[in-house]
Amino acid sequence: MNIAGVFRLFLAAALAMPTVVNAGQCDRNKRVYVFDQSNPGDDTKIFYKVRAGEHPFYAELVRFETWRKSKLVWSIDGVVICSDVIPMCNLDLPTAKKNSDKSVAYECFKEINDPATSNEQTAPFMIPVTDISSGDQTPYIAFGNLTAFSIACSKHMGVQVKRKDLLTEDERKIGFILPPFVRLDSCQE
Repeated sequence: MNIAGVFRLFLAAALAMPTVVNAGQCDRNKRVYVFDQSNPGDDTKIFYKVRAGEHPFYAELVRFETWRKSKLVWSIDGVVICSDVIPMCNLDLPTAKKNSDKSVAYECFKEINDPATSNEQTAPFMIPVTDISSGDQTPYIAFGNLTAFSIACSKHMGVQVKRKDLLTEDERKIGFILPPFVRLDSCQE
């Protein structure tokens, strides 16, 4: 094999190798995270990313999108609100109730609470959001209690269904389940 053939072979191998997205290479607003821990044979992926648009200084507009068979099946928008006093961020999700400024947690726990004590204020349910990364490792974002919360309060979540024909039996009967964590997958263009 001549030198040009070796060079072509090396170049082809380098281009074919998978590339790992480094958090430092990607602007935070362009990162796309994924949860792809579905059952074997199931191509379901849940993507998490920052939504484009104007953001208040303390909030980050985010979206969870569930894709199946290369098609968007359903999504839900949310807001990650970070404190400027203590290093803590929480996820807030919109309610399915039209024209409501309340969160999913408020609507869900209002239904669960005793109607006789409905005038009493309940403590807000927090979904902590934690960025996890170390050196050159793939960054993750963990959501505290999000999966359990989404199971308990699914019917109150403001989910936007795009493809009813691609919903699973569990999504039709039980509801929409959000992931406990996501890992950095790629950068948006």
